[in-house]
Amino acid sequence: MIGILASGAEEVAKAKGPRTILTPLWERAKEHHFGQWMGFADPERGQFWFDAIGFSLLAAIVLMLSSFVATRSYARVPRGLQNLLEWVVGLLRDFVRGMIGEKEGDKYLPYLGTTFLFIFLMNLLGILPAFRSPTMTLATTAALGITTFIVVQLYAIRATGIVQYVKHFMGPVAWLAPLMLALEVVSELARPVSLSLRLYGNIFGEDNVIETLMHMGHGIPVQLPIVFLAVLTSFIQAFVFTCLASIYIGTKVVHDEPASHGHH
Repeated sequence: MIGILASGAEEVAKAKGPRTILTPLWERAKEHHFGQWMGFADPERGQFWFDAIGFSLLAAIVLMLSSFVATRSYARVPRGLQNLLEWVVGLLRDFVRGMIGEKEGDKYLPYLGTTFLFIFLMNLLGILPAFRSPTMTLATTAALGITTFIVVQLYAIRATGIVQYVKHFMGPVAWLAPLMLALEVVSELARPVSLSLRLYGNIFGEDNVIETLMHMGHGIPVQLPIVFLAVLTSFIQAFVFTCLASIYIGTKVVHDEPASHGHH
């Protein structure tokens, strides 16, 4: 069975990427100078890059429209979409508070909550026919990892001050500062790499299996059994990314705050 799937995956990889709802736009975009500069004309990866950007924007638009519709006529007794979103936000708030702390969690809920919903929705897109998960492209997950890295550094500077932030990289022993600086820099740079590769590897494998089964089925929905599992793994991967980002924030910000506030 594994051999059949592997051979099927090779056939899909050699062929042009499966058509999606964005394929007609890609076929036009790749002919323009800007599309060629962006790499959309690449015969192997161009369509995947275009789909990654397009479906990322689609996921962001869906989230923004959902928030707008849910809050445009805010009611004290929530119903429908407002009730659903408030329930989701409540769960995310409890989760972030549990990871970072009761007092500090709400400061970082907007970023962490938005990140979870964004990744979860992007993961789910790959389950729909003629759609694709942007997170099956390394460029997308790398962007998420780099963004999280930058945001956490800004959070740390805001919470501890630039002097305390730099001292954190030097360590407590002066003569070991150069070695500690090198180790801390390598450790910090490894975090976005770890975040992006973990998410990319899981979603890439999941979506490739679904696309391979669709290719082998010739219209017969043989991929349906794995689709139900894909919904669960889409949630788990978004949850794991958010969990690791929360731990990252907690170790960089919350741990150092008592020292920065000790003079008050």
